[in-house]
Amino acid sequence: MISVLIVDDDKLVRKGLASSMPWETFGMEIAGEANNGENALKFMESHPIDLLITDLSMPVMSGIELMRIVREKYPEVQIVVLSLHQDFEYVQEALRLGAIDYIAKIQLEQEQFEEVLGRIVRLMERKDGSSPGAGGEQRKKSALGGDELYVYYSLSANPEEAQRPVGLPDVIEEAEPGIWYSAAPPVAALTGGGSMAIPEVQSSAAAGRANEGKEESGGASPLTVACVRFTGLSGLDPKSVLGLIRSYGKHDLFYDYRPGIAFAELDAVWCQARESAGAAPIDKIKERWAAADWISDDARFREQLDELKELRMPPVRLIRIFYSLTDEWNRLYQALLAQPIEIEDFFPSWSLFGDWLAEARDQIKRGGTKPLFSQEIQSSIMKAMSLAQQNVSEPISSAEIAAMVNMSGSYFSQCFKQYVGRTYTDYVRDIRMDRAKDYLRSTNKTIGWVAEQIGYHDEKYFSRLFREHVGVLPSEFRQQH
Repeated sequence: MISVLIVDDDKLVRKGLASSMPWETFGMEIAGEANNGENALKFMESHPIDLLITDLSMPVMSGIELMRIVREKYPEVQIVVLSLHQDFEYVQEALRLGAIDYIAKIQLEQEQFEEVLGRIVRLMERKDGSSPGAGGEQRKKSALGGDELYVYYSLSANPEEAQRPVGLPDVIEEAEPGIWYSAAPPVAALTGGGSMAIPEVQSSAAAGRANEGKEESGGASPLTVACVRFTGLSGLDPKSVLGLIRSYGKHDLFYDYRPGIAFAELDAVWCQARESAGAAPIDKIKERWAAADWISDDARFREQLDELKELRMPPVRLIRIFYSLTDEWNRLYQALLAQPIEIEDFFPSWSLFGDWLAEARDQIKRGGTKPLFSQEIQSSIMKAMSLAQQNVSEPISSAEIAAMVNMSGSYFSQCFKQYVGRTYTDYVRDIRMDRAKDYLRSTNKTIGWVAEQIGYHDEKYFSRLFREHVGVLPSEFRQQH
């Protein structure tokens, strides 16, 4: 029989459900009742159940919190939500946490009890392959009890919207939206030479789109799910296993995944022992990537790329830092770029992020390539541009910067104008005025403060230069923007 636990803070609701619905007809039996989430968890510690029917709004512990804990501690238990709430956000949250059905209490007066239980049983069959009346002891065992586990991670920017992949084992469970696992390998797994290869698998939606366009493109469909085989799990309890695969998907999959390689194998002990690199020195990262050395020097680029990967910072933080750097590069090299450098909102892997970074580097190099100049001279001019940007509050003179890039003053001035298209003095003035515009748009600081930030200690002199350059006074520019 399918064991059922009813959780509701209203005693009349609990008793009414237990006595009114034809449970035995559908191979079910009431194992117990609880008036809140905490008591439900206490009951489940000593009474195995197959189906949890819970209210959402309860004292002590809400139904939502109860669902979260049950998903971690008892992933094999199916959940049905019974509530007065019909608000879309409540429904969405319940389904996101794994509820197989959501029934408003007012609907029970309109629907036949047989229809409700029949629908629940069909959903349970679809979810985990159990059959009504077969007995809870015959349900398929959760995959979390073995030594190895095949875990499938969605590579979508929105994993909560990801659909279950096709081409996977019949018995597969969901750890959280966008992460599925099974004790069995994919249906089409191949073995040979002691190694295992797993074909590229994709969500059903992606598979449909790929099939529609396959005749036109003639190419393979994109990989949208990464498969990882975890081994050495026998010493871990189910909660620890779930925590491990979730943590790996959140932090390490981004760095380990390689496009085109749909399978990786990891030992659980190694995953747990791997230490984090600690907090990333963000200011140092920005300083190194704002400089020009990595653009002209291949060895420096590879070195900085390796150092960045070693930090293994959260992908969201990594992308946020390079959003800021992209703005800096566009500001720094606007005189050279045919079009601005653009960065994606989301990268599914470090490999693709590295490809983007290499392309951004090539874009800057292509814009700065001048056949009349040697590579050494081009590198010196780009370094001078970077130094001018970094020292906008205390501008460096043409003679000073020429010495810093190992060029004579007159030759530097000549090369800079031919390379950039304007004199060094004009270039510095332009970047100072552009920086002033940014401050005027984004802060409420005084005009005098803005002037000092870009190296002018006389507010009136700055205002006059700004009007000559922009056409309006700084105060008027701020009002317009």
